[in-house]
Amino acid sequence: MSATADVIRARVARVRNMPRVSRPALVLLAVMVLLPVFGNPYMQSVFISIGLYATVAMGLVLITGLAGQVSLGQGVFYGSGAYISALLSMRLGLSPWLAIPLAAAASGLLAVPIGRAILRLRGIIVAGVTLTVNLIFYYLVISVSGLTGGATGLVQIPRLSYPKVVPYTVFVYYLVWIMAFVALVLTSNIASSRVGRALKSVNVLAGGTEDTGQVLGIDPMHYKVLAFVVAAFFAGMAGGVYAHHTSVIEPGTFSVNMSVLVAIMVIVGGVSSPWGAIVGSALIVLLTEFLREVAPIVLGGPTGAYELVAYGVVLVVSLLFLPAGLYSLPSRMSRWRKERRI
Repeated sequence: MSATADVIRARVARVRNMPRVSRPALVLLAVMVLLPVFGNPYMQSVFISIGLYATVAMGLVLITGLAGQVSLGQGVFYGSGAYISALLSMRLGLSPWLAIPLAAAASGLLAVPIGRAILRLRGIIVAGVTLTVNLIFYYLVISVSGLTGGATGLVQIPRLSYPKVVPYTVFVYYLVWIMAFVALVLTSNIASSRVGRALKSVNVLAGGTEDTGQVLGIDPMHYKVLAFVVAAFFAGMAGGVYAHHTSVIEPGTFSVNMSVLVAIMVIVGGVSSPWGAIVGSALIVLLTEFLREVAPIVLGGPTGAYELVAYGVVLVVSLLFLPAGLYSLPSRMSRWRKERRI
């Protein structure tokens, strides 16, 4: 009888430890499934961009929100995923379905030595060094033009094979949001797991210290590098899908500007929650599209300068009035209503 009870308890424990899917995640999944039915190809392309950025930004939630490391180097792993996947399919003839996970794994492996070298540092200097690594990656891609196509990039990258019952854009849309949904569930469960608690205990931005973590028997370097590698894997996977979706990639897409933009998305959306990555990505991408469509008509001329001003305004307003990000707005409004009743 006792043995049977132990078996039941073990099975219940395994079920409890399985990745959990929250109700908001299920609502998001339902909305994303239905959107292509009512949307046009332009809207589908916009939401593909949101899903790709959200996947990359969720990695930054792990690095900054949990581990407390201000990284500005996600463009390196987004770019490595895109270039490795494209080259595997173009030069070696591998199927994109095989090339993308291999490229993501290669991005994760690349993050191990980079993370071990950089994460020994502390404070804002980590942001500066990761920014430098992104610059090195950008100029390295341009310099090895025989392999990467240099400043021109790579063209005619093979597309993903897909069932012809739906348009290619719709297929990629579903693929991107399945990937973003999986990243959301994994990030949420990592945050609530033993790994997440270990990262929070050494997170200086959240009031923890590495010395305290070591006293508790936690190896800060191990967990910080682990978060860095998972974030690189997310970015590499997104980069591979991006390369085979557009069939064209060039170094400018993976420059420092991209890494800074992802950081803005996370800060505006909420660095402490993977939902913040989705909210911030949606806001910045939709704002960019609005400016590109409306600004030339209303103001005339190119929109690049207006985009920079808009990002700066959104970032400053968010830091002043919503330091925890847009994701915290519903809870703040709820507290405000309760205070008004009192």
